[in-house]
Amino acid sequence: MWKTSADAPVKTYKLATVTYGTVPAPFLANRTLKALADEEKAEFLDAADVICNDSYMDDILSGESTLESAKNLQTRLSQLLERGGFELHKWVSNSPELLKDLSASSYVFVWNFRMLQ
Repeated sequence: MWKTSADAPVKTYKLATVTYGTVPAPFLANRTLKALADEEKAEFLDAADVICNDSYMDDILSGESTLESAKNLQTRLSQLLERGGFELHKWVSNSPELLKDLSASSYVFVWNFRMLQ
């Protein structure tokens, strides 16, 4: 609520975003993503499962066993989150092929990983 002067009418404002840095912000962000996943799981079962089970704070940490299934999951996650007005960015992968079709601003880097034998 706000008044510009003592005799001015009261204006009511409503905060429509999550303010980061407040105590409930992490819960609200995660709860919003879970609600979206629940609403869209009939059409995006795989992506909804990843959002519900492979998320930490505002990061999704997941993977697939083949490049083709990883690309499919990448597309499905993006489509599901677009329904809620969200855009995935900061992609990281150990496969340059997975990042090939993304704009340069959408990914951070290709992670070079070698298994120690």
